[in-house]
Amino acid sequence: MTRMSDTLSLSLRLKDATHTIHEDLDRGIMAQGLFSSADKYRNFVQLQYQFHRDINALYNHAQLVEIIPDLNARNRFAQVCQDMKDLGLPIPDGASPADDKDASTAIGWLYVAEGSKLGANFLTKLAEKLGFTQTFGARHLAADPDGRGPSWNAFKSAIDHAGFDPALAVVGARAGFLRVKAYLLASNAKANTPA
Repeated sequence: MTRMSDTLSLSLRLKDATHTIHEDLDRGIMAQGLFSSADKYRNFVQLQYQFHRDINALYNHAQLVEIIPDLNARNRFAQVCQDMKDLGLPIPDGASPADDKDASTAIGWLYVAEGSKLGANFLTKLAEKLGFTQTFGARHLAADPDGRGPSWNAFKSAIDHAGFDPALAVVGARAGFLRVKAYLLASNAKANTPA
């Protein structure tokens, strides 16, 4: 007997498998009010820096570059670094972690980053209310050159037809969401620590 999840495309399996943790993370970001002031927005950009630093090497993953030709151009790490500079935030010492993930696990991590670009449409509007734009302080929230929808659809199509191991991809996607959540919790703990 074929289970429903066995007939789903990889992108739909990943969406289904991460739905709860994704919603929990979105609620956490909004609950911390990271777009309620310029200072709190700085915490958001630092969180983004940490996650994009962690996945930076994956945008050059030899196997994935063969499957997603524009993969390197999708990387937002340079934009996050520029946003950090715009906001007067120091770039922490230390390089990106080594790329030691297999392609299926790595694609799960990248699913988190690429999917977040859709939600960034809403976040861009919140950042603009604080005075941050796609040319100052909120560069990393800008859409890819082809637009949010077309870029996301091209990514989904590429991963849906590449033959990745769905179980490993789910492990990667969940780990990606959990990493962002860990950075969010650490940011909250730091913000609530008395000086």
